Amino acid sequence: MITLDTEFANKIIERVKQYTDYNINIMNERGIIVASLTKERIGTFHEIALQVVQGDQDEIVVHEGDRYIGTKEGINVAFCYKNQKIGVIGITGKPEEVRPIALILRLSMETMLEYELYKEERFQRKNLKDRMLSRVMYGENMTQEELAEYGRRLKLEEKYIRIPVMIRLNQNAEFAEKVLSDIREFHYLAHQDLYTVTRSNDIIIFKYFEEDLMQLIREYKFILAERISAVLRYLKSRDISYTIYVGSFQNRYIQYRVGYQHCSWLRGYCKEEGRSLFFYDYLEEYFCSFVPFDETRGIFEIFKERMDEREIENYVTVMTALSASNYNLAEGSKRIQVHKNTLVYRLDKLRELFGMNPIQEQKDRNFMNNLCEYLVKTCRQ
Repeated sequence: MITLDTEFANKIIERVKQYTDYNINIMNERGIIVASLTKERIGTFHEIALQVVQGDQDEIVVHEGDRYIGTKEGINVAFCYKNQKIGVIGITGKPEEVRPIALILRLSMETMLEYELYKEERFQRKNLKDRMLSRVMYGENMTQEELAEYGRRLKLEEKYIRIPVMIRLNQNAEFAEKVLSDIREFHYLAHQDLYTVTRSNDIIIFKYFEEDLMQLIREYKFILAERISAVLRYLKSRDISYTIYVGSFQNRYIQYRVGYQHCSWLRGYCKEEGRSLFFYDYLEEYFCSFVPFDETRGIFEIFKERMDEREIENYVTVMTALSASNYNLAEGSKRIQVHKNTLVYRLDKLRELFGMNPIQEQKDRNFMNNLCEYLVKTCRQ
C-alpha cells in the first residue's frame, strides 16, 4: 500500500506558496495535516479529510458554520495513485472560488506523485538487478532457486535466450555508471534485459531474445546489432570510444555466469579495439587456453629454438594477419600495410621453412596458428 510521503507533501507546499495566498493543507490517509501554509496546523487532525479518505466521496465542501474537528470553510478533495486514495488537499476559502484551484492542484499532485513513485520503482528495480547480477557474476554457492526468486521479483521470463554483451569504454571509472544511467533513462534497454556495471567498470547487458534458437544461431550478429543500435548511436553521438565483447547464449539463470566469463575471456584475449568481437568466433583459441603451458612448451619450444629473432618476427606478423583475415591474402596484406605480393613472398618463406601450406591445408593451418600463439606468449614473457 502506498502512503503519502511527508517530504513530498512539503515540497508541494513550498512550490505552491509562490503563486497563491490561499491557505492550503495536505492531509495523509489518517486525516493528519502533514504540510500546510499555516505551520501551526501541521500535525493536527482534520475530520473531513479522514471522511474523504475512508468514504465514497472524493470531494467534500465545508461551509461557514459547519462544525468539524480541525476544519475550516473550504473544499477538500482526495488525490490518488492507481485508484487508491492516499491523501487529501484542503483549501480554505469560499468553495466556489477555491474549487478550480483545488482540482488543478490535485491534478498536479497526482502527476508529480506518479512520476516520483515511478522513479523510486525504477531505482528499486535497478538495485535488484544489480544484486542479482552481482550474485550471478561473483557470488559463491548460488542456487537456481535463489536466482529464480530474483527473476520472479523482477518479473523476468527465464525461458528467453539471453546473450551477454560487454561494452568496454575507454573512459574513467565513474563514466560507465553515468553512461548506463543515460541508456536506462532514454529507454534504450528492454524490460527483460539485465544490466549493470562490472568490477572492471565495463557495462554488461544480458540482452534477451524471443527468437527461435536456430534462427538466432543463423542471424544473431545482425539481430543483436539491430537491438543495441540505439545504445551505439548514443555512444557515437557523444564521441565515446568502445569495444564490444559478445558472449555465449544462455537460457538458465544459473548459467549466466558462464556467459559473463566468456565475455571476460574474450576481453582479455582480443587486443583489438573499436569493434565487436564474438565469442563463438574464437572457440578454438578458447579451448586451447585450457591447455597447460608446460604442455604447449613441450610441443612448440623446439621450433622456437630453431628460429632467429627475424624469423620469429616475420612468422608472427604474417600468421597473425592471415589468421585475422581468414587467410584472405588481399585482406591480410592490408592489415600489415604491405603489397599483396610482399605478403605472398613472406608466406613462401614460411612454407619453405616448415614444409607446410596453411592456405590449402587445414591441418597445416591449425599447426601454424597454434605455433604463432605460442611464439606470441613466450616472446612477451
